[in-house]
Amino acid sequence: MGIFGKLFSGATGGDSAKPDSAALMGKIRQSELFRDLPAKNLEEMFAKMETVKVKAGETIIEQGAEGDYYYLLVTGIAEVLKQSDNDDVPKVVAELNEPVGFGEEALISNAKRNATIKMKTDGIVMRISKDTFDDYVKEPLVTWMSPIEAQDKIAKGAKWIDVRDSDEAKQGHLHGSLFIPLADIRTRMSELDKSVMYVCYCQNGRQSSTSAFLLRQRGYNVGVLRGGLQALKR
Repeated sequence: MGIFGKLFSGATGGDSAKPDSAALMGKIRQSELFRDLPAKNLEEMFAKMETVKVKAGETIIEQGAEGDYYYLLVTGIAEVLKQSDNDDVPKVVAELNEPVGFGEEALISNAKRNATIKMKTDGIVMRISKDTFDDYVKEPLVTWMSPIEAQDKIAKGAKWIDVRDSDEAKQGHLHGSLFIPLADIRTRMSELDKSVMYVCYCQNGRQSSTSAFLLRQRGYNVGVLRGGLQALKR
């Protein structure tokens, strides 16, 4: 059962088994996603989490579906599968071992699921809805700025980051902005200076909020242009 084996009380595998909330929250706190989350938010989020028993072969997330939940794999092993346009069947690209969270990117960016998650063994997952994730996780860790606030920060030394994809960015960049598409943000964030404030922007705020969330997790000082370039033009 792995390191979460002692986090449950009650009959082993029985319906009365319940997670030890204090021990489980301690493990959750160790993850990058929740490390900077206020303790109150973490407690309220955990209180709203639903515990679900899952079977080997069961699909938790399906590629191309809408993002509806954030998941925490408490016990068991899951596989990550992706299917490209050239594939006849999905291919296993990674394996998830307890404890690990997954499913946040689709919730942060309001995008489709980019992979399928299927259980390799029996296990237990905990989940929270997108609305709960937004209220207790995303919003506290994303600093939104109005166009006026963002421009004021830029005037005081902050830098723009254009996180749009290459096709969108062909329309042009804001003066002095860095171009780091969302798809590259994890591999290129080391190019940034943690002593500098950055303001991420995209067309409407979706890609930039995801980028800012990922950068914030790694200790960068970052904000998001609320409404994206559409709001700036207005």
